[in-house]
Amino acid sequence: MLSAINNIYLPKLNNIQNSQVNKKQSVTKPIMNNGLKADSVCFTGKSAPSMYKNVFEYLAAEILGNNKKYQVDGSMLSATKISDAVKGLFEQDKIYLPFKRSNHLKIKWKSYIPQDVRVFSIDKINEARGVRMAQWESFLKNPEKALDADMPNNPALVRKIKNDKALKLVIWNAITSEIKENNRHIPVPFDQKALLETISGFEKIEPKDRAVRCASPSFLEIYTHRLRDNLLMDLGLSDNESVWVKIPSLAHDPAHKEKNIAMLETLSCKNWCTRSSVDKAEDALTDGDFYIYLERDKSNLWEPLVGMTTSRGKLDQIQGTENNNIVPLNLVNEIKTYIKDHNIKCHSGIIDEGPKASQAIMISDKLSEIDPELKKSFAKVIKENNDIGMFKYLGVKTEQLEDGTLKIGTYKPSYNMNANSGISIPYSMFGLNEDELLRNVKVINGNFILDNKNKLFDSRITKFPQSLEQVTGKISCKQEQYERFGADIDRVLGGDKSRLIIHS
Repeated sequence: MLSAINNIYLPKLNNIQNSQVNKKQSVTKPIMNNGLKADSVCFTGKSAPSMYKNVFEYLAAEILGNNKKYQVDGSMLSATKISDAVKGLFEQDKIYLPFKRSNHLKIKWKSYIPQDVRVFSIDKINEARGVRMAQWESFLKNPEKALDADMPNNPALVRKIKNDKALKLVIWNAITSEIKENNRHIPVPFDQKALLETISGFEKIEPKDRAVRCASPSFLEIYTHRLRDNLLMDLGLSDNESVWVKIPSLAHDPAHKEKNIAMLETLSCKNWCTRSSVDKAEDALTDGDFYIYLERDKSNLWEPLVGMTTSRGKLDQIQGTENNNIVPLNLVNEIKTYIKDHNIKCHSGIIDEGPKASQAIMISDKLSEIDPELKKSFAKVIKENNDIGMFKYLGVKTEQLEDGTLKIGTYKPSYNMNANSGISIPYSMFGLNEDELLRNVKVINGNFILDNKNKLFDSRITKFPQSLEQVTGKISCKQEQYERFGADIDRVLGGDKSRLIIHS
């Protein structure tokens, strides 16, 4: 067995074939530079994870290597140079940069959210971002100065952070990582106990385990978990795998107003308004009690999956992690059971913000249906943009023509959930895209309804159906819809204005 190979030279094949090798001639040639020792290694870039002085210098190298905004040369990311690289960024004032402001033009909104509501909510979010960012920046710049005069900073936490610039970079990167122009997230709240526990947990990671243990869960995920787990421990709920938490309204528990507001912010999903605005948590608890359902994820971290608001003593709205007014389909039975067991009444209706609790559950029940012929759920055919499948679930008569296009019955952009109750749901609240739904429709054998007295039930098409050639019945639309699609509407009606109804 070879223990080492110093120099290897392979002669060209034609030299072997056409000549004999002179046994006295050396067949080895050095490939190393004479100025280097044989056991030396030259490289630029990051070192092996275990070579860094501590876990936070390793994480700092990962952050600087993956983030171009810091403009750190790769040669400065090694274990011997990372400390100087981080120190240089602080000295050049390149760490605490202005935060990214949320931009209402870059956010994917639910189609029925009015423009003025979008702009107003973004202003509140940016206000909240500014407040939280200022708190974190103040602490990291001066850990010895308490943010709250009544609560001095933990000496152990101060000692860990005060002179550790790599750790400061890791913390700042974590709390700003979710702040983007195209979302409504605000930084997590500052909490000394959770932060100290998170830091201590990372310090315990063995050098040989850094690459795997530091990749996931992240510093931010662990910190957020510690915030939630500490609250649940105080409530005696931390030992469970899943848990419902009822946060009392300001009216029901006025003595603990600030504590309950902070609890709601901490336990809320990052996509919920109770976590993404400076005053939404307080507004929610002003209206009534708030219910949150949490489960431990695959990393055993607490994850909020359902939030339920109340108003005037009844359940008002139900949200999942996507904040899209659709109750998580895999948790519908869990939610219905909790509501039944606790004798909670539900509001009914459709408003600008979305469906009330009764309709939200109906929507999710409908999305969970599995057609025996299609053998897939309504939610699945929506995700696949399966127009025939969607029409089938919506009860619209559909026929596929020889050219592959569709002939459908009367079209209106809402679904009657119950013929006896008269409860209807706008198509948009099922999460389907009407442009995709109508893209292959060639003939509408009936009426084409684009509007409703209630604007929430208006069609959400952004373009006139590209394949549509004929409507045998009437077309009903609003004036602004006709101004936008008038030429196409006249075309499919064959110029017969008697079959056109325009509402102001």
